[in-house]
Amino acid sequence: MDTRPRILVADDEPAITALIALMLTHAGFEVVQASGGVQAVSLAREQAPDLVLLDVMMPDLDGRDACKVLKMDARLRDVPVVLFSSADEQDVHWRGAGAEGFLQKPFSIRELPDRVRRYLSSPSD
Repeated sequence: MDTRPRILVADDEPAITALIALMLTHAGFEVVQASGGVQAVSLAREQAPDLVLLDVMMPDLDGRDACKVLKMDARLRDVPVVLFSSADEQDVHWRGAGAEGFLQKPFSIRELPDRVRRYLSSPSD
């Protein structure tokens, strides 16, 4: 049985998802990849992630709406969700979506594992 923290990453740009997954896997996390918000919600229900990273701008279900759906699910409401976007933090309204954090793109891929660890240990950061 795999005891590594499971991180669900969703972005409609495969290169971004793959880069994030590569860095997090190298840092010791198990990573589940989704290509959009609808798939992210479905995979979260199937895979029970420890943390979810969602791009805000996805065509099928944006990250804010996917976060709201996850937070309405009794089994997933306590899973930390971090939204990321190239939009300004004030324009994203991530707190209103129920997310525990926000990452401004471009963010440091090297610093990402440490940020993820902080959210896993203290989701209210």
